[in-house]
Amino acid sequence: MKEQKKKTGFARLMELAGERKGKLTAACALSVMSSAARLVPFFTIYGVIVLLFSSYNSPENIDAGRIWLLVGITFGAALIYGICAYFSSALAHTAAYDIIYELRIKLMEKLAKLPSGFFTSSTQGGLKKILSDDTEQIEIFIAHHICDISAAVATPVFTLIYLFFMDWRLALAAFVPIIISLMLLGMCLNKPDKAALQTQMHDAQEKMQGTIVEYIHGMPVIKIFNRNLSAFRRYENDLDGFVGAVTKTAKANANPMAAYYAFFGAQLLFLLPSSVLLLMNAESYPDFLPVVFLFLLVGGGLKEPLETMMQMVITSNRIIEGVNRMDNILCAEEINEGSGAVPTKYDVEYENVSFSYGDGILAVNDVSCRLPQGSITGIVGPSGGGKSTLVQLLLRFCETGSGTVRIGGTDIRNIPYNELTHLVSYVFQDSFVFHDTAENNIRMGNIEASFEQVREAARNAGIDDVIMNLPNGYKTVIGEKDAFLSGGEKQRLAIARVFLRNTPIVVLDEATAYADAENEAKIQEAFARLAKDKTVLIIAHRLKTVEKADRILVMKNGRLIGNGTHSELLESCPEYADMVAANERRDRWTVKSDGKERTA
Repeated sequence: MKEQKKKTGFARLMELAGERKGKLTAACALSVMSSAARLVPFFTIYGVIVLLFSSYNSPENIDAGRIWLLVGITFGAALIYGICAYFSSALAHTAAYDIIYELRIKLMEKLAKLPSGFFTSSTQGGLKKILSDDTEQIEIFIAHHICDISAAVATPVFTLIYLFFMDWRLALAAFVPIIISLMLLGMCLNKPDKAALQTQMHDAQEKMQGTIVEYIHGMPVIKIFNRNLSAFRRYENDLDGFVGAVTKTAKANANPMAAYYAFFGAQLLFLLPSSVLLLMNAESYPDFLPVVFLFLLVGGGLKEPLETMMQMVITSNRIIEGVNRMDNILCAEEINEGSGAVPTKYDVEYENVSFSYGDGILAVNDVSCRLPQGSITGIVGPSGGGKSTLVQLLLRFCETGSGTVRIGGTDIRNIPYNELTHLVSYVFQDSFVFHDTAENNIRMGNIEASFEQVREAARNAGIDDVIMNLPNGYKTVIGEKDAFLSGGEKQRLAIARVFLRNTPIVVLDEATAYADAENEAKIQEAFARLAKDKTVLIIAHRLKTVEKADRILVMKNGRLIGNGTHSELLESCPEYADMVAANERRDRWTVKSDGKERTA
């Protein structure tokens, strides 16, 4: 069976519109009717002029009834125009809002299904531009421009048909500059470099917005080191790059677009001499003069709808590029949804697992180990050793390049992804707190939990007393007014989610890094309760955190170089022994003041 060709551009946009195409079609039809009604007054005026000219020498013979009929037709056309324009706009806006709502939901759902590797190659600003700016442009295009294009096409078509019926010679005179201008525009838009320039502009804008987000996030550092905007060179360079891309596009279009606009509004330049020549040779000057007046009145107005149409065509290039970038997300390869059985045992096994982020350097290199159910495993090693990557593979944040990760003997790729998230909980080193109540932030772990269960989880994480001291306790919206949490408090709140979720496997990525000594002890005690019959993985830089773990994995340069208990590794793994010694030296730091050494 022949594979169906993937739609692009405007056709793809209509495909994304889905069931809303009917509304858009009705909106365009009403827009065409409103444009036809808008032309009626020009022709009724022409009818009145013809009546006046025909009774020029005998005004008393003017047919007043016919004039009143023309007035009534004009009023009716104005009424039809208003009604059709209103309902056209209402249908188009309703369809646009529905389409953009569904499109943003699709994009967000898609992002949730993509591996984290997708986000390492995408900037926050670039994704923000697609999800916000590009979709906003599509909403404007659907709500306004599609109907405007329909009207802009229909108006000159109706007008030219009528004008050709009135006098084909003057109609050609009015149509010639339009043909020339369209040819010039087509030559401009069909050049291959024009599409490339649009892509360059979008790329430059995404890069600039990504740097803006980074600049805002880095503001505390900039202030601490007393640096100004110009010191943040990458932002300045990206901003210059965007300005350069826009300037390059404008210069490339300057000459052809100038010629296009020059001819586009030149109807009167062609109509005036043509009218004079035809009037001089007209069989009846009084009969032909109203026709000339009609062409001067209507012909000169052809520019407005056609100019609107051309502007929409030019704008559509930006819209199409935005649609293409959304498709890059919508068509990105998702994490394969497993269809196997959910394991009933929760030991974790890595078998010859390797993974690279795409730069050719293996972040995890041929790692094999087994973590029994109910055990606590510490993962240590220098920064960049592959600790976080190893445990992220367990949650399929990234797919293994080779090898297999199993839970209870089942390949995690065969476990339905939604079920996998109910098996493993993860506390990140940098925990994110949503702009929501403290209760709802914890309830993310289990939306069905009762308030007492939420509070019990908070107690276990050592955050209950902090929350109760907030202005409205658990109903306090974090981030509003004076309701702020420190880094350690945010981390404990994230740990409370894990307690509430109560999964059989728990991953803690430096989960106690921001806790003070007292709360760290409380959290460790809570972990001991939580770890019963659970498989727990703890990534730690502070080796004392995992000294009593059932086993410790030592990672370096993506390789597993040590696997055993604390005492076993001190004997068998020199790198681990060096890390222990370094930690002990760190814990005995000294400060020299006035020649005296003081030990902490």
